[in-house]
Amino acid sequence: MLAATVLSSLSLLLALAAPAVKAEERRANCDSVHVFLARGTNEPYPGRQSAVVSAICNGISNCGYEDITYPASTSPSYCNSVEAGIIGGTSQISAYANRCPNAKLVLSGYSQGAQLIGDILGGGGGDTALGCSTPINTGLNPFSSPGNKILAALLFGDPRHTANQAYNAASGAFSDGINPRTGTQLTSLNRFSNVLRSWCLSGDFICARGGSDPNAHTSYFNIFSIEAGYWVKTKL
Repeated sequence: MLAATVLSSLSLLLALAAPAVKAEERRANCDSVHVFLARGTNEPYPGRQSAVVSAICNGISNCGYEDITYPASTSPSYCNSVEAGIIGGTSQISAYANRCPNAKLVLSGYSQGAQLIGDILGGGGGDTALGCSTPINTGLNPFSSPGNKILAALLFGDPRHTANQAYNAASGAFSDGINPRTGTQLTSLNRFSNVLRSWCLSGDFICARGGSDPNAHTSYFNIFSIEAGYWVKTKL
């Protein structure tokens, strides 16, 4: 009876200790390629972009990802969610770049998450097309850390999609989204144009205002995951 009690206690102690060890190992390790994902509204982690991570990491021995932690919701407001994501996402990216200075960083965002990535890179804030506004934030500097560690950034179905940019891809390349970037924010985002790719389908009313295909906004990863992974590899 005593032996069984001791073994049971030992097993419990080992079970409690194991997660702490694994967490320390995760903090200590650095990926050679590390992907940050900003999920779309109301998606679970990691969301549809897991297919993109698989395409990027395929064939790379030391490649991983983390989710940008933010509400990804419209409650209490879309703008509160985006603001939280900008603050938290910038912090996560900066912390990883500081801890792992040799890591090649990749950012990927879908829908609300695409706006989030664009706002982190190029700056954001001001009124939206959704009845709310966010504080102005300055984008990352592409010439200093962590901006200069970002070798590829992917946007899918971006509400702030702006027509006729060099990095636009797919049939909606010549369309504006529901809240296109203008002025200094667009100029600032374009500093990252050589590492940026933004996929928009013409039927997607989020990134291509007036689009009328109800399935377009959720179809990016069935169509473009392999293409996106290949493109990222050309930038690494």
